[in-house]
Amino acid sequence: MREFALLAPAAALGTEECGGITRFVVGGLLISHGARPDAKVTVFFDGQDCVSFEGGSMRNVRPDEQSLSGLLRAGLKKIRIQGKGRVMQGIYAYRKPFAEYAAEAKRPKLYYSGGGGRAGGAGADFAAVFQHPRMGGDVEEMLVRNGFISLRLAEGELAPDQAVVVLNNRADRKAFSEGTLKRIAP
Repeated sequence: MREFALLAPAAALGTEECGGITRFVVGGLLISHGARPDAKVTVFFDGQDCVSFEGGSMRNVRPDEQSLSGLLRAGLKKIRIQGKGRVMQGIYAYRKPFAEYAAEAKRPKLYYSGGGGRAGGAGADFAAVFQHPRMGGDVEEMLVRNGFISLRLAEGELAPDQAVVVLNNRADRKAFSEGTLKRIAP
């Protein structure tokens, strides 16, 4: 299972920055003919309010910014009113401190800080953390303390929504070369 986590400010949903968040969800989950059944994307708003998309069980999710931002806002509203709950099939909203997620994440644990780090591709199963608009020093220190390894994905710095696509492509290529890539049904 590929797990992608994005740390983002909730205030970004009301600005043009929202596109970076929705494109991250699309890049982590969606392929040309549907959703990746082996992927999960969780957006941590303000370090604790989570909206989670589970590729294997999602249905009728549209990849456009307006639809996805509506789902993210609906998730935050559900947290405010009920504390947690299902937003739509395969999409859940709940409260969980990011530090708790970082401690529990499965191995290998990766994070994208924008530059530096270790080059290479990930296998089929990993947990990868990104931050919008870029990784903060305090978050990076906490990730390293929890066993995360910095990942280098390109010569220059990529935005998180671009980096998640590159990481998925590398993981697909590695899985294909190892003969472990399973056909994803349309």
